[in-house]
Amino acid sequence: MKTKIFFLLAILSLFSVVTASADNVISEADSAYNAKEYSKAIQLYKALEEEHGTSVSLLYNLGNAYYQEGDYGNAMICYKRAHRLDPSNKEVNANLNYLSGRVEDANKAEQKGKRFKTGQDELSFFQSIHKSVAEDTSSNVWAVWAAAAFVLFVVCVAIYIFTRIVLLRKIGFFGGMILFAVSMLFLIFSFMGSRVFHSENEGVLMAFKTILLTEPGKDADLEKGQVLTKGTVVQILSEEVDAEGNVTWYKIRLNSDYIGWVSASDLQRI
Repeated sequence: MKTKIFFLLAILSLFSVVTASADNVISEADSAYNAKEYSKAIQLYKALEEEHGTSVSLLYNLGNAYYQEGDYGNAMICYKRAHRLDPSNKEVNANLNYLSGRVEDANKAEQKGKRFKTGQDELSFFQSIHKSVAEDTSSNVWAVWAAAAFVLFVVCVAIYIFTRIVLLRKIGFFGGMILFAVSMLFLIFSFMGSRVFHSENEGVLMAFKTILLTEPGKDADLEKGQVLTKGTVVQILSEEVDAEGNVTWYKIRLNSDYIGWVSASDLQRI
């Protein structure tokens, strides 16, 4: 018994030390950020992420530090990953929308008189619904609602089985049917959100300027390709790999005006 108590106390003591250490690093990183020492803040936030794992607040702070350094690519990666973890976070969404506007303005400046769209294509009605369900709402939220609806379904079943009052039996029967259907629907929404969360068909351009090529290869005509700037979020359509199975080229799409191939070194998956 004493051995078990000692072991438990040792674990609690170790947990306290680890928590205190993490808090100290966070405090040091925040102080560096407030002192406009953004490179130091980035190093500390990344060290914290590698040692203790990621979180919405950590990605948000790291994204802010990257933005202040002028690194729109890594800032966008951080904001997009934070958004996937918590789509309802207002601070993350505000900074993500602001940075997206800055990147779009930079892409417009690269057109040099051309009038191409520099944002994502307009969503159809069903695409908007899918975005609202799967991207703008966390899969965990849908899972909680599904569980709650199922619990109410069980209550309705109990009412139907154990009561003799006709009105209550009707409420239990029809209410149970509705709640079961709603529970299954929320569960489907949860799976949809989880699929989007784990998807790898979206990436961010990391090079200062990336030229979209008509075909993969170093010999492609660079003068004819469209230019996109660092931080642009694109859809990954396909990829090419070398003999060892390493991805060397991605075919990407921003919208109907910007489709082409980029080197794998110029893009990072979200």
